[in-house]
Amino acid sequence: MVSYSLSENAYLKIFFHAAKHPHLPVNGVLLGRRASDVVVIEDVIPLLHHWTSLSPMMEIGLDLAKGYAEAQEMALVGYYQASERLDDTALAPVGERVAQKIRDQFNDAVAFVIDGDKLGTGDPALLPYLPQPSTSFWRPCIAQSPAFTTGSIFLLDKADSPMRAISLVRDHNLHEKFGDFDDHLEDSQTSSLLLATMPIATAFKGTLVHCPSLGQLEVLEDHILLVDHQGFISYVGPAGSEASKEFLARIDIPITAIPSGSFLLPTFCDLHLHAPQFLFQGTGLHLPLMQWLDEYAFKSEESLDNRPELAKAVYVRLAERLRDAGTGAVLLFGTINTTANLILAEAMQTIGIRALVGKLSMDISSRPSYVEPSALSSIHSAEEFIDGCRDLVSSYEPHRRLIEPVITPRFVPTCSDELLQGLGKLARDKGVRIQSHLAEAHEAVQWVLSERHKDDIDVFDNFDLLTEKTVQAHCTFLDTDMLSRMAGSCSAVAHCPLSNSYFSEKPFPLREALDLGVPVGLGTDIAGGYSIDIMNSMRQAVAVSRIRDGTRKLSGDGRSLAIDWKDALYLATRGGATALGLSCGVFQAGAPFDAQCIELYKESDKGVGALDFFEPQSGITLGVLEKWWCIGDERNRRGIWIQGQRLYVKNAPERA
Repeated sequence: MVSYSLSENAYLKIFFHAAKHPHLPVNGVLLGRRASDVVVIEDVIPLLHHWTSLSPMMEIGLDLAKGYAEAQEMALVGYYQASERLDDTALAPVGERVAQKIRDQFNDAVAFVIDGDKLGTGDPALLPYLPQPSTSFWRPCIAQSPAFTTGSIFLLDKADSPMRAISLVRDHNLHEKFGDFDDHLEDSQTSSLLLATMPIATAFKGTLVHCPSLGQLEVLEDHILLVDHQGFISYVGPAGSEASKEFLARIDIPITAIPSGSFLLPTFCDLHLHAPQFLFQGTGLHLPLMQWLDEYAFKSEESLDNRPELAKAVYVRLAERLRDAGTGAVLLFGTINTTANLILAEAMQTIGIRALVGKLSMDISSRPSYVEPSALSSIHSAEEFIDGCRDLVSSYEPHRRLIEPVITPRFVPTCSDELLQGLGKLARDKGVRIQSHLAEAHEAVQWVLSERHKDDIDVFDNFDLLTEKTVQAHCTFLDTDMLSRMAGSCSAVAHCPLSNSYFSEKPFPLREALDLGVPVGLGTDIAGGYSIDIMNSMRQAVAVSRIRDGTRKLSGDGRSLAIDWKDALYLATRGGATALGLSCGVFQAGAPFDAQCIELYKESDKGVGALDFFEPQSGITLGVLEKWWCIGDERNRRGIWIQGQRLYVKNAPERA
C-alpha cells in the first residue's frame, strides 16, 4: 500500500497560504515523485484565493504548474484547499474535479483539506482525501491510525513542522510575503506565460462599471479587459500598468476602444419571468391573484402547450426583447408540457440568452383542462424535461451551453404533498436548481394554512425544496424568523416590486432581508409585472423601499429601510447572478464576459436617448451614471455580449 511523506517546505507553504487568506477559499497543487511505495510531496504551488472554480484561470494555473513540475523532474501528485469557514473540512466539488484531473495523470494522487480549527494548535492541520475505488468520488481517509500519527500512511518529514509554521506566522509574519497565482497575475513574467497559454479573442480599452458587492460600485477608468476564445475574462487591469502594456504589446487583434461617453456594464439578471405569459403582457392587472390566474395565466399557458407554432413565435420574440433590454441571464417559468418547454429552451439558446428554464409541475388546478394527471406523472414529466433540456445543448462545447433545467413546482396550492416530495428527491438526484412562489399573496398564504395547517415555507422545507439551489419569488409575507431561515438555507429571493404592488397586500421587506444575508435579485414577473426591462424593476425597488422608509420615519423607528440606486444596480447584476449560482455579473479574471455597452453622450454634450446635457461632459461620473439609471432606456444600449459572443442589438453601431 502506498504511503505519503510531506516535506516541511510543502507543509509551510500550505500553512502560509491559508494564514494569508483566512476568510477566503484557497487552493493549490502538490508537487513530488514516487519512490518505491512512498509518494514524496516535496513542494506545492499555491494557485488561487479568488476564483476556486474549475475556470480558465484554474486551468491555466494547472498547466503552468504541470510545466514547472516537469522542468523540475517532478509531477503533480495532488491538490489542497482551504474553505471560507474554518470548520468546513469538506472537499468542494471543484476540488474533486481538480484532484481527479491530477489522478488521471498520477494514479496515487491525494487531496488535503486544511482543518482551520487545528491551524493554531500545533497539530498537523491537514485532512487527507483519497479516491474511492472505480469512481470519481473522493472521501476522507479513515484508518485505524489517524493521519500524521504513528502507524499512519501519512507522514510529516519533520514532526515539528506545524509548530514551526505557527512560529513563523506569529513571530515573523512570513505569510504576509507569501504570494499565489492570483497575486502574480500582474507580474510581467507571469503575463508572458499567460499569453503563451491563453489566446485572446477580444480586447477592450475604456471605462468599466460594476458592483462587486452590495453597496460597492466601481468605476474603472482607462482599463484593459481581455476575453479568451471560450468567452471568459482573462485579464482586467489599468491600461497604464506594466501587465497591461505587456499584454497590449503582444496581442495581434484590434483593440475595441470604448468612447469617453460610454462604458461596459455586466448584463442584467432577471430572477422571475413567466415565459408563456409574455403572450398577454400588460393586460388583466385589475384582478386579484387567484382570479387572474384562472382568467389569464392558465389560459395562455394552455394555448401555447396546444400550439407549438405559437409557442415558438412567442418565445423567440421574448428572447429578442430580453436581449434588447440588456438581460443576459433569466430564470423562467414555462408550462406543464415538455415539448413547449424545450421550444422555450431552444429559443433562448439560439438567440444567446443564458436561461434557467423550468417546466411547471402542478397536479392540482382550478382549470380542469390545465393540470397534470397525477403526482407520479408530473414527476416523470419533470425528469423527462431535465434529460431533454440537457440533451438539447449536449452538442455544444460546455462553455457554450447557456441553458439549464430547473425543478418548478408552481406554488403550494397547485402541488400535492406527494408531488412536492418527489420533486425534492428529483432535485437532489439530478443536481438541478429549484424555483417557486413563496408567501406572495394573503389569499394564497391563508389557503395553505387552512389546507396544509402550516406555512408554505414549512411545506417547502419539509420536502427539501428550500436549499442553496432554491430561488423563491415574492416572499412578501415572510416575517423576520422566516427570512432568517431563508438566509440559513442560502435560498434566494426574486424580488418583484412591480407585481407585488398589484398582487400582494404587502411589500417585500428588502432591507431586512439584505441585512440578514438573504441572497436577493430582481425579477420582472411577466406578466404579473408589465415591464420586461430590469431597469424598471431597479427603479421600482428603490421607490418601494423609500415608501417603506417613510412609514418607518413616521413610526419613530431609527433604522433605515431604504436602498439607493447603487444597491439596486448590484441586485440587478452581481446579486442576481449570485442568487442563480452564476459567476457573471462582475468584471474579474475567470468570469464569463457577459456585458453590455452603454452610451450616455456623444461629443461631450450630446446626450443619447432620453439623456440631455447642457454642459460639456468628461468621462463617466457617478452623476451621469445616476442620470442614466433614472431615465435611460434601450437607446443607450450599443452592444451586448454573452460568454464573449456578441449578440445583435438594434441600436448597435458597426463597432462598439
